[in-house]
Amino acid sequence: MKRLFAGAIAIVAALSLTGCGGGSSAPAPATVTVTPGDGYVTVTWAASSGVDYWVWHAPTTSPLTPENCSSFIGCATRTNASTPQVVTGLVNGTTYSFTVNGRTDGGKGGPGSASVMATPRLAGATWSVGTSAGSNDLRGVTHGAAGAVFVAVGASGTIFSSTDGAVWTVLTTPLTPANTSLNAAVYGGHYLAAGAGGVMLLSSDGATWTQQATPTTKELYALATNAADGYVAVGADGAIIVSNGGSTWTAAGTAPTTSTLYAATYGNGKFVAVGAGGVLLTSSDGNTWQTVASNTAVDLKGVAYGAGTFVAVGASGTLVTSADGVTWTAQTSISTNPALKAVTYGHQFIAVGDGGAVFTSTDGLTWTIQTSNTSDNLFAVTSYLDIYNGAGYSVVGTMGRNLSSI
Repeated sequence: MKRLFAGAIAIVAALSLTGCGGGSSAPAPATVTVTPGDGYVTVTWAASSGVDYWVWHAPTTSPLTPENCSSFIGCATRTNASTPQVVTGLVNGTTYSFTVNGRTDGGKGGPGSASVMATPRLAGATWSVGTSAGSNDLRGVTHGAAGAVFVAVGASGTIFSSTDGAVWTVLTTPLTPANTSLNAAVYGGHYLAAGAGGVMLLSSDGATWTQQATPTTKELYALATNAADGYVAVGADGAIIVSNGGSTWTAAGTAPTTSTLYAATYGNGKFVAVGAGGVLLTSSDGNTWQTVASNTAVDLKGVAYGAGTFVAVGASGTLVTSADGVTWTAQTSISTNPALKAVTYGHQFIAVGDGGAVFTSTDGLTWTIQTSNTSDNLFAVTSYLDIYNGAGYSVVGTMGRNLSSI
């Protein structure tokens, strides 16, 4: 297969250099820049009218030209490229070289631009602070499928939406009373938001919301989804309610705790909920739950699943992990100071908390503190895959604070 691929690249290179029509080559484009993303890069250049550009790339630190590209295993070409050109399917941590050349009317390819190197990297290391979304605390955030909108919810019935996670638009709340606080948001086919008094909101597009009846008046602190339009909401005094589709809610068949549940997630075929005093519950269907030992007595405020591991975080940087959601191990604290309020997984784990704390981990065990560019308390984080299959993250917190990383 490698030989056939190399042969195909050689043919493309030959056509690029010799041309197959009566056109001509074009000068190398100027000011080529390559900006790395999570699993992709964005190539930009100063384009001229009427020129057909090709973007060449290969996993190498050597200078790249259209003529030598085929000598590198993994050489590939984007034909009929336009600036900015997104090159996807790249491996994070691998350095690639790029060059761009052009031709007109099917002529041979001209000289390549100066070779530029870039290394795709995991999102989560660099954070941008967005314009404050109002003045109320934001307590929940989520994102729909690729290309969909972000939704953030919070105190006094606040609901915002955003197309980029940086600029937010306030939405009209259907809540009665209108100042009912919202604590959580999730997307699993529909957008949902939950909060005080057992309130539940439903939206198909993240813009228009309707209030749904629920069988509880307890404060709801968290939502989880199996990504197949199945949902669980948990909250005060061990409250657990379930829904298929988000419009009709019933109380869970068993709720084996009266401790407050602060967070929930779904992974490896099961729901997991965590809460006060280290309480930890699991369920395969969201309806029947069992208590398992968390091996901590600290309040757990966030839980997520990724890379084959469940991770739960809480006060004083507490960290507990599990491979199956049933047997949990207390790990060395992520940090001894800030309380951690939430955790998610995209292409790596992101944990956030008080004082602008942001930590990242690829395996859930070894964590790196990141510069968040804020000292505000952070309450919620969501991950998403963008249209290029790169991971991105959105964080919200006190007084409308919001951060993003791509």
